[in-house]
Amino acid sequence: MRKLNRICSVLPKLLIGLTMTAMASSAMAAPKVATLEDGRQVILHDDFTWQYVVPVEQRQHPESKPVESSATSTPVKAAPVVAAPVSAPIAAVPVVVPVKTVVQGVKVVPGANKNVQQLSRSGVDVLLRPATYRNGELVIPTSLTNQGTESVVLVEMQVRLSDEKGQELAQLKDKIWTSVKRMPETYFRPKTQREGKELKVSVPKAESYIIEAEIIEVEHW
Repeated sequence: MRKLNRICSVLPKLLIGLTMTAMASSAMAAPKVATLEDGRQVILHDDFTWQYVVPVEQRQHPESKPVESSATSTPVKAAPVVAAPVSAPIAAVPVVVPVKTVVQGVKVVPGANKNVQQLSRSGVDVLLRPATYRNGELVIPTSLTNQGTESVVLVEMQVRLSDEKGQELAQLKDKIWTSVKRMPETYFRPKTQREGKELKVSVPKAESYIIEAEIIEVEHW
């Protein structure tokens, strides 16, 4: 009788332990569901196999492509998105604008006690002094200043004369200073002044003219 009572008291505890063990084994044997990087879900089994979770719509349409299942398949990883390289800013290319020498026309009144114009090039200043009209020619005396550091052996000028309406009357190209090369005593020395050759242009007599003058060549020695 005592043995029977002891067995009855132990039996409930034994049943409870067996029940918990069975529940634990059942929980361990239950498959697990994992979500891949591309959003699809797979079922992971304890025997190291897996299979995709079949969506409801595929189960309702048997003509759909069968779901893959393999013990050795590996999840397909989504291809990484590579950002497009940012283009470097294009450096601005500087635009080179050529410098154009503009010859400015000035008014010349023969007999007026007024210098006509002063021009400069390569360290040489040329002053066009008051003009006169003689023997069918407009005569313009010149004087030169060598502002540079080298001797000058040649200065050449070009002159264009027009009337007040802009109609060209005549052109002249002449050397107003020349030296004899290898004769230093004839050189136009630095920091000195000299009288240059007169510019004489054959034009009809008029009360005034428009002159466009420029130094076109300076030669040093």
